[in-house]
Amino acid sequence: MSITLDLDEQALAGLPLQPGERERHMEIELGCRYYAKGWLSFGQAARMARLDPYAFGVQLAERDIPRQYGVTEALEDIAHARSIEIQLSSWGRGFN
Repeated sequence: MSITLDLDEQALAGLPLQPGERERHMEIELGCRYYAKGWLSFGQAARMARLDPYAFGVQLAERDIPRQYGVTEALEDIAHARSIEIQLSSWGRGFN
């Protein structure tokens, strides 16, 4: 999906960004703000910002936006870690 915004040119001219940087900066800002409001999950907001999870986390830190890390996120991380453990153990069998 694509959204077009009609913004005031004088206001945009006051930004310390070049025309090509404005759109990119807005993607990141929207992702960070929507995450901070709880409107998007971390993954959704990172995708909106078009950043990998690490880079998105850095952007949140630069804005003093805390990570929302609860039980659901912890369980997702545990499941991911277990899937990696299973993959690694199956790879190890082939080397014996």
